[in-house]
Amino acid sequence: MDRRALLSAIGGSVGGSVVALSGCVGETVTDPAANGTDDETNGTDDGRSDDGEGSTPSLDVELRTVPHVVTAYEPSPSRGIDPKNVVPESEIPDALRDPLAAARDGGFETEDPSDALLAAVDEFRVYDRGELKPYVDIDGTRYAFDPTLPTFTAELADEEADGYDEDRVLREAGQRDDLRSEAVETFVHALTAYGTNVARGEYRRCVRPDSVAAFLDEYDYLEDMLGVTRIETAVENEDPPYTITARELSTADMWERPVIDESELDAELVTFFERALASEHRAPALSGDDRSQLFADEVPDAYEAFAAGRDEPVYYRIDGTVYDIAVGEPRYDRLPVSVSVEPSEDAPRQFTLTVAPAPENADGDAQGPYTFTSRGALPSALWTFHEGERRSLEIVETEGIEGPRPNRSDGQALESLGAGDEMAATYAVPEDLPADTYVSRGLFGVSWGVPDQTPDEHGRYPFELAISVA
Repeated sequence: MDRRALLSAIGGSVGGSVVALSGCVGETVTDPAANGTDDETNGTDDGRSDDGEGSTPSLDVELRTVPHVVTAYEPSPSRGIDPKNVVPESEIPDALRDPLAAARDGGFETEDPSDALLAAVDEFRVYDRGELKPYVDIDGTRYAFDPTLPTFTAELADEEADGYDEDRVLREAGQRDDLRSEAVETFVHALTAYGTNVARGEYRRCVRPDSVAAFLDEYDYLEDMLGVTRIETAVENEDPPYTITARELSTADMWERPVIDESELDAELVTFFERALASEHRAPALSGDDRSQLFADEVPDAYEAFAAGRDEPVYYRIDGTVYDIAVGEPRYDRLPVSVSVEPSEDAPRQFTLTVAPAPENADGDAQGPYTFTSRGALPSALWTFHEGERRSLEIVETEGIEGPRPNRSDGQALESLGAGDEMAATYAVPEDLPADTYVSRGLFGVSWGVPDQTPDEHGRYPFELAISVA
């Protein structure tokens, strides 16, 4: 059984799952905004008291689950082939222009490639390790070319050297400061390991620099953090014929997954996606990463039909822009948490939201610690709207939380709780909000351990609060 509490989606995923709800108070309120629409106007409650007649302000608050969550954002263009690595036609080296033209027309072949052609191919190598990113834009069409040309390679052997000549070793300390050229420095950096984040690599060039050749005449071994190791060299594609082929890059190549244009989608589904892109349901908490999030009661049948025919993630192009749009259904039966909300007994315009680990509510043996995260504040940043103006619900008191402010660089507040612990925040409804019914949308994430399974099961808990101020 899949124990991971995630929201499934064609275009990605938004984690979700939950617990049995407890402590819900107040009457059910019919409100367009609470039902996942983009209408941020507030509903009314005919049974409310009238502040204008001098009655004491009070509120009811109801915790509601969310049928569907839609998250949308613009993915980085570098997810597939970074456009920055596609060389425009005007910058293609002269020696490569005619071979590429022949490659596009069926293939380029030669028995004796010129040094200028070999050097031109090397211009498409990036980083010290000689990785080739052979992407060009010709006549407005993007291509990847594949050269089969003589290529000098070097790497360090798998085994630490034994019984070597000390004079043939370039030591890690001292000698590295006197590498005789930038080309040799690049060669040494490509082969050797640095710390725990940079492993040994391979050096590749069609044209071996003279200074590298001279270096190899003097040294057979390199020392790095893994020890002294022999330098092994070879030449690939040493014998003719030499060829270059080219193929047109697809949209899927550029984005690393298929991109579905809105013209291929049902009009109802396009409208639904546009609602999600325009939604400000969670905008303040999501600011900084250009995401939008929509809590919706229903998903168009057209989406279900579209998703049923695909088993791979896709992006969508809406109005000329590519988006990752994830449509998911929270699994409120898989999160080991309990959530409750109550009006304050001491302050008429305040309420307390409490979240606690509840292993018994999960699908299996969910052990702690339980780590909770939420952008802006824990248990969640909350706000509502009045006459089109966003009004924050200030946290006036916390329990079991180090502080309501984010304590991570990405804007996430984070807290770890053990079984039997709980965290609670008391929120204040602004005093100048008139009697009415308001909707606030919140979300927090939780991760936990499950014995004998993945150590970090996780999910998200989206919710709505119907706040009736009388």
